[in-house]
Amino acid sequence: MAMPRTIAAQYVFTNAGEPIKNGAVTYDEATGKILSIKPLTTETANTEFYNGVLVPGFVNAHCHLELSHLRGLIPPCKQLTEFLYKIVRLKTEQVFSDEICLAADQAMYDAGINAVGDISNTSDTACTKSRSKIRYRNFIELLGTTEERIDLNNLTFRSVAKSLKYSNNCTVHAVPHSPYFVSDAQFDDINALNAANRSVISIHNQETAAENDLYISHSGSFVELFPDIVANIKTTGKKSLPSYGHHLAGYDNVILVHNTYSQRDDFEYALQTFKNPYFALCPKSNLYLEGRLPDVSTMMTMRLNICLGTDSLSSNDTLSILEEMKVIVQNFRQISFNDILRMATINGAKALKFDDEYGTLQVGKTPGLLLLEDFDFQEFNICKETTVRRIC
Repeated sequence: MAMPRTIAAQYVFTNAGEPIKNGAVTYDEATGKILSIKPLTTETANTEFYNGVLVPGFVNAHCHLELSHLRGLIPPCKQLTEFLYKIVRLKTEQVFSDEICLAADQAMYDAGINAVGDISNTSDTACTKSRSKIRYRNFIELLGTTEERIDLNNLTFRSVAKSLKYSNNCTVHAVPHSPYFVSDAQFDDINALNAANRSVISIHNQETAAENDLYISHSGSFVELFPDIVANIKTTGKKSLPSYGHHLAGYDNVILVHNTYSQRDDFEYALQTFKNPYFALCPKSNLYLEGRLPDVSTMMTMRLNICLGTDSLSSNDTLSILEEMKVIVQNFRQISFNDILRMATINGAKALKFDDEYGTLQVGKTPGLLLLEDFDFQEFNICKETTVRRIC
């Protein structure tokens, strides 16, 4: 029978109260369940003390695990549409690799990630997820603007969903890929597929200026590169989010991914339209694909629910939430460690409705326990040198 293990550090951040200076966390080694959290008044022979900060396991709110085999094949792009044009071809040319997928899943776990919102458009990741220590919520993206494609998507969804549901008991949802590749009819079909479970939905939102151009005036690079696909997208004279948002108003949680070109009026629309909007940022991918970051300063001022994702290895060189945190801290230095940690943990857990288990260090939960080493105690934040070590 496994014995309880007690880990102590300079600070424990629980996300459920104030940070505990010289705190100690005791957990059951067999299950990972938190048994106690308290200040370290006296060290005992059974207490392990580390230099650093103890935090809950990370949550990756947006990932494309199935694209891991495309790592390094697309160089940084000036616009998202350039990337999309290239990846459509690569996905037909490159063969999926179970070995690479398994390695990517293990790398996420080793980097402290305990839960993932994963885009799973095929059953390719089913084998990996059946063995994984990570809890997944699967989003099957449907892209369609013609009646024939929508009918095909319906069949594909049912087939992929069936295979993924047997993989580590993964939850599955139909979601729109993005507003620029999804017609009103496809939105309706997605909502019909989710009729029995409208708890969470995800969509790529305002990742490029061309997305707004399409809706405002039916112009820009989507019209130039994908004329047949976007022909059935209605011109509204408004930006994309207020043009399509009404389709998602019936869901408990709406995860808007990227938001690279979203502004205050878009955020206000989301707050007014959705029950619980969450804004998933993938900063390294945003820089890779557009050379630009979202307006995080305004998002923080408005107290929006920000969470972090990694996107895929086709537009990133790591699947590490810590590395995403570093980009935010380096570019928005006014953000406190407490706020950046919430983006990396509890906000993502709430967005995915996994906060029953993840996101906070609390007695009875099994959120994972991480040690952040080389923490900058002078600035009281992570820095370029900070690393993560998984404790459990």
